[in-house]
Amino acid sequence: MKKYLAMAILLFSANAYSENESTDLTKINSVISYSTYGSGDVIFKVENPSTNCYGYWINKNDMGFNANLTIIIAAYQAKNTVVAKGLTDEKWAGSSKNWCKLYSISLAS
Repeated sequence: MKKYLAMAILLFSANAYSENESTDLTKINSVISYSTYGSGDVIFKVENPSTNCYGYWINKNDMGFNANLTIIIAAYQAKNTVVAKGLTDEKWAGSSKNWCKLYSISLAS
């Protein structure tokens, strides 16, 4: 029984794994909010993007949407530095460029 449980955990955790990529310290240089596209997507670009993420996107249905949007807007307005981490295998459908789904964003001092 333990063998089957371990195999099931391994199988499902492999499917849940997502590649992510982080920026160095950078500033947000643009934010765009869509009223209907993707149920209210917000995209943003940074001055120094990572190799595989042209920009980042969040969706209103994301559990952390309000907290992430608050940090994005505050950092953009105050010109604070941030570190953004994006899921490189979850691209935004609104562009042919590699907009990565935001995994996390942190304010840096």
